[in-house]
Amino acid sequence: MKIQSKPELLVFSIYLMGGGASFHRNMINNRPDDFFDITCIYLNPLHWNAKRSDDVILDENNIIFDFLEEPINDVSSRLEKLISEREGVVITNFDTELATLDNYGRQKKTIFFICQDDAYIYLAKKYDHIIDVIITHNIAVYEDICKLLPNRKKDIHFIPHGVTVQSFDRNHNLHNKLRLVFLARHVKLKGIYDLPKIDDELRKRNIDVEWFICGDGEEKQNFINEVQSKDNFNFLVPQTTEDLIEALKTSDVYVLPSSLDGLPVSLLESMSVGCVPVVYNFSEGIKKVITSDIGFVVGKGDVIAMADKIEFLSKNRNELKKRSISCSAKISQEFDIKKQSALYFRLYKNYKKLKKRRFANLKRIVKKYFDYKFVKIVYHFVKE
Repeated sequence: MKIQSKPELLVFSIYLMGGGASFHRNMINNRPDDFFDITCIYLNPLHWNAKRSDDVILDENNIIFDFLEEPINDVSSRLEKLISEREGVVITNFDTELATLDNYGRQKKTIFFICQDDAYIYLAKKYDHIIDVIITHNIAVYEDICKLLPNRKKDIHFIPHGVTVQSFDRNHNLHNKLRLVFLARHVKLKGIYDLPKIDDELRKRNIDVEWFICGDGEEKQNFINEVQSKDNFNFLVPQTTEDLIEALKTSDVYVLPSSLDGLPVSLLESMSVGCVPVVYNFSEGIKKVITSDIGFVVGKGDVIAMADKIEFLSKNRNELKKRSISCSAKISQEFDIKKQSALYFRLYKNYKKLKKRRFANLKRIVKKYFDYKFVKIVYHFVKE
């Protein structure tokens, strides 16, 4: 008797440094079992001036797909050759793979769409006719998609992701100057150029701090030039997650002046070791994570408010300590990657029941045979 192979879990990720790639990697590495055969396709937009991932191990199950700024149909015609006809799940994030599945389809695969933040909500509407399941990890994004697609609410799920729970005794900083950490891609969208403005405001108030700028990105060298006159900015590029966690353990406050995010992996990683977050209100949903006992959320672009909160923590070290302890506890209780990964994979395993029966094939048939008069008539009749 022929042994049936496992179903396939095909994950589309991005070959760029950032939380999106970390999210998928964390989920896969902490999966509860080997129910699926897993393949990852890393999209590599060669026309993007961005820092590439340096921790992807390439093999037959981890593939990089290069493409330029070109018509999406040209990209799709190449990408679809990497998508097998096997039964299983496709995890999508971007327009590239969704357009490919829209054009070519894979009838045996259930299509999951992970909506990372506000910037991708439009894709849920655009590809509503092919997406079977939508998952968000930001409550505000979840609520917005439910309003956008009220008839699909049972297919939309709010499931926060997570990070590894850390267990160590933090040496709380009760007297020395605060150590502030920025951990995000070095791009304007993440607010990196607001950091020296915050520092200038703190200096006016005689608040002495030390900055640790972790990571990399296309604006890194420009930013180094921007702060070269400052003696309290330090740059770190941790080579592994373990190295990163060790660096975070000695930091006191996580600062993220980002204007657009969902639920940053770096935020959860910093909180796991007791770093108190001070962030811009990049999404209303973040207030459900960073509550008043955890840290502070201020208005986007408000460097004065950022400085106010950092000054408060500098002058009230017992408050810093209390929030630090609360941060670690919250991660353990609500964002344990093993628990959260199990929730994601429980949904993935139910892919057969979650697959929608619809006329998705009609669009592809019409595109291919629209010159035939009979097809035109049937198509317009069905549309009506």
